[in-house]
Amino acid sequence: MADDGERETSTKGATVRVWGKQQEPEKSRLASAEKRYGLTWQELHAYKDRMLFPQLPTVMGVEELPKDISLCNTVFRGLDRCLTQMTLNENPNQPYARMQICKPHWLRFVKCVKRRDELIMRSVKGWERRYYTTLDDPSRTEYMDDIDTKMRYFLYAASHTNDGQRKSRLELNAQHCALRQASLLNPRQPIEESSSGSVQV
Repeated sequence: MADDGERETSTKGATVRVWGKQQEPEKSRLASAEKRYGLTWQELHAYKDRMLFPQLPTVMGVEELPKDISLCNTVFRGLDRCLTQMTLNENPNQPYARMQICKPHWLRFVKCVKRRDELIMRSVKGWERRYYTTLDDPSRTEYMDDIDTKMRYFLYAASHTNDGQRKSRLELNAQHCALRQASLLNPRQPIEESSSGSVQV
């Protein structure tokens, strides 16, 4: 019995042969699936984090945003429904099938969120420029310092998390702060130009 236990332990995680077929270790199978479908398991399942809106300035209300910006609720629900169904009906022999089946939903969702965030940031910078001109010099300094503090916090938090998707979100928040600062420091630069490249996928 001791020999059997040792033999079982020594083969765990190694490539084994079942019914004449070579079975890859789980980690290798996942890596192969990610390469085949062009997205990672973490990316696919981090859609709820990606759905989060860019942070608005503290003094800016949501009602200030244009009403015609798509919030991506429809594509979010489509992706969520696909992943939920695939999880409930998962075939043990095809554990990564959802990466193929749900990828079209994921692509539509990512495209929508990218455009949404770009439009939100464009609106934020336009509103913020107008608001900034109403402040006196001490208040302007305080306002810029507040953006800088938030940016440093996001960068600090990003450097202290092991969650890859959370790290990306925090870094994106920091990037948005940097873009807001640049927009206020260069008020003559067109909003559209300063928004380019503001969102990474």
